Amino acid sequence: MLSCIDCGDELPAERAGLGYRYCTKADRQALRHRGPAVTVLGVNESADAVTVGDSEETRRRGEAGEFGRKDSGLGLDYRPPAPAPSEPAATGRREPVAVPRRPWSDQQEAIVRLHHDMGLSPRRIAERARVNVPRLGITERLAVQIMSVVPRR
Repeated sequence: MLSCIDCGDELPAERAGLGYRYCTKADRQALRHRGPAVTVLGVNESADAVTVGDSEETRRRGEAGEFGRKDSGLGLDYRPPAPAPSEPAATGRREPVAVPRRPWSDQQEAIVRLHHDMGLSPRRIAERARVNVPRLGITERLAVQIMSVVPRR
């Protein structure tokens, strides 16, 4: 069995097998540690930030607020005040809402929706349409556009 070169305590076999010659006591670790420090910072709910470097540098950066919460809210009064309305109140009539133009035919939409309901991807829809109904000119891009719009009822 090997013993710690500093305090003389017995080293665990696993640690000795890895080539270490000192024990895991905190003061021995601080004395013998070499290499960069890896620090994991809890940033948000989805991921952590990992920094590799000098622990003093990481501490300084943390104290400077580099790893602090980035508040994107600018407060309640960050927008300039809205100008007062210069027109009298509306008469109750609404302006007609422009319906977005659909640059495809009803036949193209029917084919794309049929194949999409079958579980095909836009690429497979375009491939099938190219073979079965080439006159419609259905492309993968057109299939995505059609599937992105609420179907007409």
